[in-house]
Amino acid sequence: MRIRHLHYFLVVAQEQNFARAAARVHIEPSPLSRAIKELEQQLGVQLLHRNKGRIRLTWPGEVFREEAQRIVSFIENAKTRVHSAAKGYRGRLRIGLCDSLAQPRLTQLFAQCREEEPRTEIRITEMSVNEMLQALAHDQIDAGFTIDDITPSGYIKHSVWSERPAVAIPRNHPLLSLELISVAEAFRYPLILCHPEQCAGGYNTIRRWFNDAFLPQPNIAEYISGHEAMLMLVAAGYGIGIGLESQLSLYNHPNIIIRATSYDIPDSSTNIITTEKYYSPELERFIKRALEIGELQPAHMQAAPKEVP
Repeated sequence: MRIRHLHYFLVVAQEQNFARAAARVHIEPSPLSRAIKELEQQLGVQLLHRNKGRIRLTWPGEVFREEAQRIVSFIENAKTRVHSAAKGYRGRLRIGLCDSLAQPRLTQLFAQCREEEPRTEIRITEMSVNEMLQALAHDQIDAGFTIDDITPSGYIKHSVWSERPAVAIPRNHPLLSLELISVAEAFRYPLILCHPEQCAGGYNTIRRWFNDAFLPQPNIAEYISGHEAMLMLVAAGYGIGIGLESQLSLYNHPNIIIRATSYDIPDSSTNIITTEKYYSPELERFIKRALEIGELQPAHMQAAPKEVP
């Protein structure tokens, strides 16, 4: 069984079309189809249902896709580690970033890691929350960052720091008359929200605010996958945007004002997600640094004081 054939199968499983899959792997559809049939003969099972050019995985095919992904990932990780060793690295950390996170504390954390452990290579990959969980399960990453408050079975959540949400408002907007923006006030206007899948952590965090029966249902103007797209639409007048204070402060747009949120909007935690497995010494030190950075948060990042009725 050749690694190349496993790669072919994974592309076919993703595209569910031999012509598109062949174009991706730069071969003709006929030899690609023969390679998949060879796999089926070697395994003694049917991996694909073929029907008039349309294909889909059989149940054994679904199982094999997961195992093939594990094998290919193992080989790719081995190549990466060998190349890293050749460059002088002694350790490795593979980190997944979800929810378009680009917080100043993350910058501080990665900079501190490079300063204190220059021989530990850190590889960073942007992904969705679901992709992060799959990558952790298949040992493709060592840890992932998300603001989603999840702890699925078999995973461990480390809450490393908390932040205040903030609201991005276009100039000349009625909300600018308020110093602090409440949920009720924000929900009076069209919202530009995180995409439910591409940015699930941000979406789920804000979605929990919707559960109050006394609040109106929000008017969702658009879903976005990152802060830059959000601010572009806010500046264009499509609605108001909600994000983390530290991240919104990274962008300076002349047509946007950033307002703090009131006490009825809870803090948002940034979490490191890992699996229930052996932690390398590098990963243990990485998590310890993140927790230490979270404890040293500046005063302006603390939760807003509660208003007195």
